[in-house]
Amino acid sequence: MVRPLISITRTPPRPGREAIAAAVRRAVTLAGGLPEAVRPGAVVLLKPNLVEIPYTRESGAVTHPGVCLAVAEMVRERGALPIIADAAGMGSDTEAVITFMGYDQLRSDGYTVLDLKKERSVWVENPAAAVLPRLRVYEWALTADLLINLPVMKTHDQTEVTLSLKNLKGLLDDCSKKAMHRRALFRGIPEIAAFFRPSLTILDAIYTQEGVGPVYGDPVEMDLILAGRDMVALDTVAGAIMGYRPEEVPTTMLAAGMGLGTADLEKIEIAGLPWQSVRRRFRRCSESEILKEVPSCSLQIGDDTCSGCRNTVISVLVELKARGRLDALSDKIIVTGTPPGHELPGEAILVGNCARQHGPNKNFIAGCPPENSWIIEALCPPLP
Repeated sequence: MVRPLISITRTPPRPGREAIAAAVRRAVTLAGGLPEAVRPGAVVLLKPNLVEIPYTRESGAVTHPGVCLAVAEMVRERGALPIIADAAGMGSDTEAVITFMGYDQLRSDGYTVLDLKKERSVWVENPAAAVLPRLRVYEWALTADLLINLPVMKTHDQTEVTLSLKNLKGLLDDCSKKAMHRRALFRGIPEIAAFFRPSLTILDAIYTQEGVGPVYGDPVEMDLILAGRDMVALDTVAGAIMGYRPEEVPTTMLAAGMGLGTADLEKIEIAGLPWQSVRRRFRRCSESEILKEVPSCSLQIGDDTCSGCRNTVISVLVELKARGRLDALSDKIIVTGTPPGHELPGEAILVGNCARQHGPNKNFIAGCPPENSWIIEALCPPLP
């Protein structure tokens, strides 16, 4: 059995365009080169992570435009047509992210950069999937000859990390994203990865993020580029660099269980730098200090609460603090998991599908786990 190959290369600190291009090219070469399908006339979709406008360009929330540019140049050299495209998170403006991060300069350089929210999406059948057997997908993801995945190395407030597998969720339109959250996000992510199956993944680990990612976390400059064709193996290696064992990341293990790749470090070949030499333990979402800033009586997090709902609640608290609205908890209680066994004072916000067992409640927020914005809207209803 051929072992999957993952490359790790380093850039200098605060790298410029040329240094990033050199590191990307070396990472791709070490990982076996561009796929053969990148040939004259082929349309190659480059899928970065343009989730939301970050605090700064170096926050680690968004794929560095220099990484996309380097890959686009390599694709163009083969005579193929690179299309850089993504859709920002629900409720976020992709064009605003493009402008803030400097992707509009790539347009000035003659490259196509698309806001997928402005492009056509279509319903497709995915009978192999249990979570979304029917989903709405941006048409570019179906018509391109091949897909190159360009995620960022980040922690995540629901899935522990967001790397290769999670990045592909951006190819779904908002209605399918919402449906995945309501049904089963963890299982849905590897099913989506199996549907799209990118030919190559290049992980931007120059500016990364720890803590309450993928937007509100703390930036960490790692100055690394990883590449490979096995998404599960790449996420396993990237997770190890971040201090995660594969079994700590449900999406990685579920994807491995589906046969999408290898989650055993001993069975992965590393080219370039040894992963142990660049390891740095990333602070988890669950280690956020925000829990010390709210009254314990405002939270009823059941012992059986999964990391998805637990981390979601922490992320909501961080966002409320950023908005100066922690006071919204003064007469409300966030409840997850099994019932606490006693009457709850105040108005309860029941979070996650497992909380359904608490009985009828007008403030039940369905989801597995639900989106942060749904909980925040229940805590801070918009003014009429």
